[in-house]
Amino acid sequence: MTNKIKDIREQKGLTRKELAEQSGVHYKKVADYENQYVRTENITVGNLYKIAQALECKIDDLLAE
Repeated sequence: MTNKIKDIREQKGLTRKELAEQSGVHYKKVADYENQYVRTENITVGNLYKIAQALECKIDDLLAE
């Protein structure tokens, strides 16, 4: 399973720092998720929700392959 956080973030024209600030998810976590240092299935639902809200998308969009 791959995540689409980076792809969607870049489409929205946001930096990692901006996404972290808007979502309330720590910058290091955002970077870990995008670099897949944390497996997608291990990302907390709460963080996925916050990121999806900041990116104005559905959680499913972040998990699409």
